[in-house]
Amino acid sequence: MSSGISRRSVLQAIGATTAFAATSGALTACSGDGAGGDGSVGNAGKKLAPWPAYIPFNGPKPDLAPTAEGVQAAYLTYPQDLVQAVAEKPGDGKKVTAVVMSYAAPPTPLAKNKLHQAINKALGVDLELIIVPADQYVAKMSTMMAGGDLPDILSMNAGGSMLPNEAQFVQAKCQDLTEHLSGDAVKQYPNIANIPTYSWQGVGRIGGRLFGVPIERPLPWGAMIANRDRLKEAGIWVPEVGGLKVADFTAGAQQITGKGRWAFGAHSGNAFGWLAHAGNHGAPNMWETKNGAFHSTVESDQLRDALEQMAAWYKEGLYRADALSIDAATAGTDLENGKVAVKVDSVWLQDLARRTQDKFTADLARPYAPANGAEPKHWFGNGYFSYTALKKAPKARIELLLRVIDFLSSPFGSREWELINFGVEGTHFTRTESGAPQPTQRSLEGENSNSFAVKTVGSAPQVLYPLGFEGDVEVIKRQRAWQAEIVPSGIKNAQIGLRSATLSAKGATLDQLRNDAISAIVSGKRPLSDWDAVVKEWRNKGGAKAAEELATEHEAVTG
Repeated sequence: MSSGISRRSVLQAIGATTAFAATSGALTACSGDGAGGDGSVGNAGKKLAPWPAYIPFNGPKPDLAPTAEGVQAAYLTYPQDLVQAVAEKPGDGKKVTAVVMSYAAPPTPLAKNKLHQAINKALGVDLELIIVPADQYVAKMSTMMAGGDLPDILSMNAGGSMLPNEAQFVQAKCQDLTEHLSGDAVKQYPNIANIPTYSWQGVGRIGGRLFGVPIERPLPWGAMIANRDRLKEAGIWVPEVGGLKVADFTAGAQQITGKGRWAFGAHSGNAFGWLAHAGNHGAPNMWETKNGAFHSTVESDQLRDALEQMAAWYKEGLYRADALSIDAATAGTDLENGKVAVKVDSVWLQDLARRTQDKFTADLARPYAPANGAEPKHWFGNGYFSYTALKKAPKARIELLLRVIDFLSSPFGSREWELINFGVEGTHFTRTESGAPQPTQRSLEGENSNSFAVKTVGSAPQVLYPLGFEGDVEVIKRQRAWQAEIVPSGIKNAQIGLRSATLSAKGATLDQLRNDAISAIVSGKRPLSDWDAVVKEWRNKGGAKAAEELATEHEAVTG
């Protein structure tokens, strides 16, 4: 599991699929009048601010070291000697407001919420969160952006949610943070400096400048989450990239399916898990660049091959026939109850394993070898969940807000991290014999950092570690083994951090066109032969123009 009690923890908060299903428009933005320069949010022709210096936290050493390619650090036991990550209380006693997105139930009110009170005391500010449910985030943020009454801190692009004219708004209304964070300037905020460069690159620049602090997520983010026992029984558990041929995978899936059980899970929001299967068939991760030109996965032969395979699976009954009419929560329950054996989702393996430990062994399937002969690939995520922007303010106020974010970004192995993620010992957690925090009932019922969504203001880079529950160490070893296996086959989205006016204006429409067509073709409502028309429509409605804009941006960024 990643650090902290995750948003899909014992609280069973909804929607981790959203993070993996973040679509191609999530990082793009429009051009238009802005706060400086020629008014364009693009980077072409602009002097590019250096990324913040990366200075790793010098804390407890992990049992399994991270790799530069993207494998996470893993701790098999909770650190016994926590360190102090922040020398002085960051705040000045004043009120700080922030708008954030949450997947969890609302928190206990401040008057009774001892976690909120403890964090306010440690920060030295009166932190007030405007917590917006995930399904209301775009509407709420759009209204807020259109008005003039902004909080001090804004969580932008949360979960890949596309906001209208986002970069234009940020450039015009939010603080340019370049002088505070670019290059060595970030050293005055050592916990922000601990955020890896790939997260800053994922967020990207706006008009060549830095406007937000990323909430990091690991690169190996989405996967085929599996009931390993069922796959073993069918002879199709092969923990090796490309070690299982798709024909054998299909034969085993046929054995698994029947009597109210299916091999593959899906729901109305993930278009039959096409993201993983496209990668398994060797398709580019949303966008790729060749000889300076940008090409979308929509146009690739490999995606067509994946759709053909998925449609064949659906026709054979390996998916639920009503998959497009159920929601993400139902699909998650199907996996937990053993009704499905494989489900494409974001990776919250330790949470799933804890909920299903008496039912089956939760694990992560490796990419299979497709029939088209392509080398199977794993699609990396964007490297961040959201980014934190600040309303324009005098320099002293901006520095205070950055100190607040720096405190909330305190790394695993620090006292501050323990407070943020677990609260007050004796109130929100007790310790196991190994010293690991274990949540109390009070924490589970609403006083936790999921409900009080403070980790979307600032957050440490995630690590793998046990939470003190039986079996956690083995789960961590399984997830770490999966990462080590798939990271060498991982590919990034070439669009990450780039700006496109067309995708900002039309990205949501293009993504909906693509996903609707995928769902219709896989479910047999449209023939595969229609895909050529889908590609043509996608290009004519903005895809071709977007490719041109991304190529221009890419040239500007890479030189």
